[in-house]
Amino acid sequence: MSKSMKPVVVTIGDTDFEFNPTVTDANNYSNSVTLDKKVEPARTYLERTVKPEQKADLVELMNTVPGLTMEVFGTVHEASKGGIKITLKN
Repeated sequence: MSKSMKPVVVTIGDTDFEFNPTVTDANNYSNSVTLDKKVEPARTYLERTVKPEQKADLVELMNTVPGLTMEVFGTVHEASKGGIKITLKN
């Protein structure tokens, strides 16, 4: 199991959700994405990385708000990089 980075806190509605993604979580996500399977790996990533006591509330939101899963995943995934920017120089 890889070490968790600084927690990522995302406010959804009036609730602050805390996620603790690791390098392993990110790699598992990347390894499970296919051409016809993108939302399920993102949802699994979020469910595995959210604070356990917040999982039920997050699942309820993902089940009722269209598009929420991918938006939250993108936010958490980007923030988990700790602000590192990648630039291509020619």
